[in-house]
Amino acid sequence: MDEADTDTRDTDTDTDAGSDTDPVTVADARDWTPPRPTGVPAVDAAVEKLQELDGLPTGEHVAVYDEVHRLLQDALADLDGS
Repeated sequence: MDEADTDTRDTDTDTDAGSDTDPVTVADARDWTPPRPTGVPAVDAAVEKLQELDGLPTGEHVAVYDEVHRLLQDALADLDGS
């Protein structure tokens, strides 16, 4: 059996998937709306922080995600009385 006959990799993969010109990605970004308020001030403040991502370089997104995660953990701890 020839090695080419046993290769199961998909050779028709689109290498540009997810690029800035991908019509699905552009449409999804255009249709995005921020979530509605939850009524829990600490959670709403954490979710609002995500709006900062729009003006930041991608490399700085992790710091925002870390802060939002911490804020949400704090909000959960407050609900538990911890």
